[in-house]
Amino acid sequence: MLQPIPTDPPPSGDQVDARAQRQPSAAQRPVLDSAWRAGRKLSEARRQRGWTLDEVADRIRVRKEFLEALEQMNVKLLPGKAYALAFLRSYARELGIEERALVDQFQDECALTRDDVVAPVIRTPASKPRQRPPWVWAAMLIIGLAGLVGWRALESQLQNEPDAPVVASSENAAVGMSQVAAGASARRRIVEIRATADAWLEARGPDGTVFLSRNLHAGDVYRPDASPGWTLHARDGGAFELYVNGMSAGLLGTAGMPVLGRSIDEIQPLAQADNSPPRS
Repeated sequence: MLQPIPTDPPPSGDQVDARAQRQPSAAQRPVLDSAWRAGRKLSEARRQRGWTLDEVADRIRVRKEFLEALEQMNVKLLPGKAYALAFLRSYARELGIEERALVDQFQDECALTRDDVVAPVIRTPASKPRQRPPWVWAAMLIIGLAGLVGWRALESQLQNEPDAPVVASSENAAVGMSQVAAGASARRRIVEIRATADAWLEARGPDGTVFLSRNLHAGDVYRPDASPGWTLHARDGGAFELYVNGMSAGLLGTAGMPVLGRSIDEIQPLAQADNSPPRS
């Protein structure tokens, strides 16, 4: 009887051993340390199988650079999350590694280094923004109210404070008169002393403090404090004209005669003053 002639020679012993070595057995799992990172588990399992990256790439039809990126856990070189996980599962299955656990470990370890995957931010209770205690808002409200009250008080004080004594030059006299006329209806009483000739004038406060004591030139205007108790002194009462809120109040005194201690309180516009002569 004729025996069939085989078309191919039987494989040698070395070829059979090589093929057996390249086919991983389900019972033969690589020995891996649970403390290793996912990428190192892949590379160590491949070395225990005795495979190169080129051989694994040919077996599972995945490019070599992608397998190398998985071992190095460089997710920036992978084409995307879905493809990376698919490659990882195929690689782990071929090496005989439990793929589900490896995939979970790989995602957990790469979550901190992957920049191209936008994932929702999950806040832990410790990472929540710190809220200010209720007493902080109450303190801020009290401080704000105190500042507002202080500002109102200061504003009221500035409005009620009498004008500081002002001596205006002859060039500013016309401006000063117009300002006085414009404020004639104001609540404050504004007294002005206008020099008609070069003469000496002195103004004293209620306690005798001297606020002005010098010669004024013709055209100069002096505004004393209109508070009670102020007095005026002059060597020539006829050299000074008086105005109250922009209205004429006559001369400070008799022409050529000195004035000693005329009270500012009694100076009134001519329309309101009585017919009594000014005291000298």
